[in-house]
Amino acid sequence: MVEKISKYTLWAGMGISIVILILFYFIGFDNEFAENPKFNDPALTDVLLIWTYFLVGVAIVVTLWSLFKGLTTKGTGTSKDTGLAAHTNAIAWGICVVSLILGAIYGFMCKDDTMIINNKALSNIGTDIIITDTCMVSIVILTVVTIIATAWSMVSSKK
Repeated sequence: MVEKISKYTLWAGMGISIVILILFYFIGFDNEFAENPKFNDPALTDVLLIWTYFLVGVAIVVTLWSLFKGLTTKGTGTSKDTGLAAHTNAIAWGICVVSLILGAIYGFMCKDDTMIINNKALSNIGTDIIITDTCMVSIVILTVVTIIATAWSMVSSKK
């Protein structure tokens, strides 16, 4: 039952995301920005941002709930579990801690960089831009790791 709910949720989220992206690119995407006509001012930017914030919020809530659930339950596995199945709680916490540490390190490394924004070199970068840059790099790294893990699981499951 849980697998069906998970599958339907995944497909619904992907479907809504695809519809929002199609609407974003095909409805008013080429509107000129009033202050600088070189830039676009898409009509549905707010819808895309709200959907993105919603997905990030849901991901944070589910992650925190999963971590809490993993800490408060002893697990349903038997004492004969070996390998990764026996260490899933430690792996989950390890990934969270390492991700936070690497994010903090990257954030401090980028603190003094100069960024080019709208063809202007800015050396006084705000905290919000550093956090956004850190999150974007994290998304790229996690996407690559996910693709590698998915490909590995597909190849290793074939016998």
